[in-house]
Amino acid sequence: MKSKVEFYNAFFKTLNEKGFTVEEPSSPDYLVDIRHRGKIIAFYTKGDVIMKNPFEEAQDKLLERIEQLALATADVCGICADQPYEEEKVQKLANGVVKINEHDNVILACKHHPLFGYVLSTYRQDTEHNNMPIQRQYFYSKEEAFESFAARSGLVDEKKLFTESELKILHSSLVSMRLEDQESSPEQLEAIGTLIEKIEEVVPELHKPERPFAINHLFGSWGLGQMLER
Repeated sequence: MKSKVEFYNAFFKTLNEKGFTVEEPSSPDYLVDIRHRGKIIAFYTKGDVIMKNPFEEAQDKLLERIEQLALATADVCGICADQPYEEEKVQKLANGVVKINEHDNVILACKHHPLFGYVLSTYRQDTEHNNMPIQRQYFYSKEEAFESFAARSGLVDEKKLFTESELKILHSSLVSMRLEDQESSPEQLEAIGTLIEKIEEVVPELHKPERPFAINHLFGSWGLGQMLER
């Protein structure tokens, strides 16, 4: 999950598909009102909490259903469900936050959220103002958070890293090269294939299994399909 907006879009769409109605908020404290059979039974707050409407009667199972849909949606969107650190190796900060690592005044921190799992963040400390966090970035993926920390803290050279969008462009170009290049040697084509596989390991969605060649379908219109099967 890249951001909470991704979750909101998926969750509110799911609610509408499951018999609920998502409406504009009746209060600036809420993101949306949740209606069921003509009654506003709950609110989704800006603090990412599903709050029951105290002025309407609603069965507990309806609220439980909304919470179950929220958890299922968050899981599908992709959250860090497993604790990304060892208890004995972290420093506990205020408000349930733990510091996983620190380097060159950049912090990698984490806090558990009941809906979004383990939410990670990277930030710099403002040394002129009592080490207050500044330039904080939030992550719902352990891998992205650790990459951000490594780059922002200088543990790795950020200029040598590729973004996911850049990797997709490289993958597309390499696939086209392997299919269309008539001048590369077998060794070069093999190296291109290795690069493609490495990119697909980093971005699994790019991996598409090759379809088997349907020779019967190819020759079916010529009346040769049955002959080939004999």
